[in-house]
Amino acid sequence: MGIPKYLQHRFPQSPPASLSVLFRMVIPVIFVISLLAIPGCTYPAPASAPPDADEPPMSAPAANPWAGTEYIERTFEWTYWRFKDITWEWSVRIPTALYEDYSSRPRIPSGDYTLYARDDGDKEIIEDLASTLASYAASLELDDYETLHFIAAFVQQLEYASDFETTGFDDYARYPVEMLVEQHGDCEDSSILLGKVLLSLGYDVVMIRLPEHMALGIRATDKFLGTHYTYNDVSYFYLETTGAGGRVGMVPEQYQGQPAYIYDFSPRPIITHEWTGRHSNGRYEVQVKVGNHGSTTIESCSILVGFDAGNDGLWNAVESEPFTLAPHDSRELSLSLPLPHTKDTRILIYVVHEGKSVDWSQSQWFGD
Repeated sequence: MGIPKYLQHRFPQSPPASLSVLFRMVIPVIFVISLLAIPGCTYPAPASAPPDADEPPMSAPAANPWAGTEYIERTFEWTYWRFKDITWEWSVRIPTALYEDYSSRPRIPSGDYTLYARDDGDKEIIEDLASTLASYAASLELDDYETLHFIAAFVQQLEYASDFETTGFDDYARYPVEMLVEQHGDCEDSSILLGKVLLSLGYDVVMIRLPEHMALGIRATDKFLGTHYTYNDVSYFYLETTGAGGRVGMVPEQYQGQPAYIYDFSPRPIITHEWTGRHSNGRYEVQVKVGNHGSTTIESCSILVGFDAGNDGLWNAVESEPFTLAPHDSRELSLSLPLPHTKDTRILIYVVHEGKSVDWSQSQWFGD
């Protein structure tokens, strides 16, 4: 059971528990498999001002928000398969307060990991990394195809470490600064970091979420071959972000043929909710907290609650009044619905916008 037919999924969120629901909610994806590719400046002296000329006013220097702060210093080394005898290096100083800010933020229960790439607090760090990588590639006179792979090699050679090993959580996404400081991460962490680097260089990229894996999609060019996905009438070729040697269009064997969610990096609401419920005098009382973790406002959304009637139907459904959520805003609502005559059901909860579900959840079956 899952989303009623009139509640088609609007924004990509966490996939539902069953594959049957997954296939109904997944953004339309087209898999196309073909042959895989193996693939100091000098400035002119300023003119002198006449003796009686007034000196132009001097603007105050820009304030440094990290003045006087402590820094975490990291140096990265990596290679590229075409030039195995060369080791490239990049060093960075990350304000300790910036890292502590990111690492203290709550992890949002959403499958849309692009939200971890949208914050601008690390902009200067990411742009420095991106420009360094692009400069190295230019010095080697690499074409666009090889430049992309050279940039990806930096992230692909970072140490892979599962969330459970490093945090004790099954799912713990990292902001780019966290991965740079800790120098390890798993597939969603490397996809977030590489996605943000490529975006800063002007690439058109999306995140590709498979049932048990995360990667990037790169907008098609003439040289790309292999597996790609169609999203908004544009073809995006798969790019693995973990493990050295991943090439455009090459999907690891264990993930081939799997359905995928596609997430672009455009500004949008990212909606999640949590809820509690209890029986009371022949009714079921539900408390729902819904939040917007995205970068734009969502208007006229509502909460729909009902008992699973099978065949995409709901018993005793109730819907809240419409409300608006600004970015980083949340709202708590209470709904009450009469209990059905059968115990062989469960609660289904939807956040609805323009007649479509933007987030949903379900309880266990009451009869269990």
